[in-house]
This record gives sequence, structure tokens and C-alpha cells, in this order.
Amino acid sequence: MAGFYHSLVGDFWVSPLFMIALAGLGLALTLGIGMRIAAVSGALLYLLMWSAVLPPENNPVIDEHILGAITLIALGLVAAGNVWGLGRRWSRLDIVRRYPWLR
Repeated sequence: MAGFYHSLVGDFWVSPLFMIALAGLGLALTLGIGMRIAAVSGALLYLLMWSAVLPPENNPVIDEHILGAITLIALGLVAAGNVWGLGRRWSRLDIVRRYPWLR
């Protein structure tokens, strides 16, 4: 997969899009809003970063990218934003009630 990622290097849209994605994920996880979307997209981003260095130099199973993806999925499944963040207030909004995948 290194060839695919090397072909993206230098494109004007890659770095800003990556930074916006990281900022959005960090904001969603910090505030506890949109945890489902943040968990899925963050896990996907972790897996893409993991695939950039295939074959891995270390253990392919116990890798920080895989552990990070599992952690994000766990945070989304247990609705961690309801306990430590604004998740309860977020889930009371009309648009979130109408579209539950926004939780």
C-alpha cells in the first residue's frame, strides 16, 4: 500500500483534509458529541495509518494503530460522551433524535 500513499504525497488537498479530520475527531471525542461518527471515522483513519506501513516492523496485532481503533470503537459503543462530555445534551437535540446515527 506504500505506493498508493506515496502517490498522494504532495497533493494540495491531502494535508489540509487530514488535519481537518484529526481536528474534528479530537473535538468530537473531547466534547463527547457525535461519538458514533467519531468512533467509526477515527477507527478507519487509524486503520489507514496502520496500512501505510505494511508489512509491519513489529507485532501486526498489538500495534498502537490497532489498539487505538479498538479503543475508539469501545468509546463509541459504551457512549462515553454521556458520562464525561456533552453527550446527554447532544442527544436531546431534535436533529439527533430524528437521526440517531448522529449520537
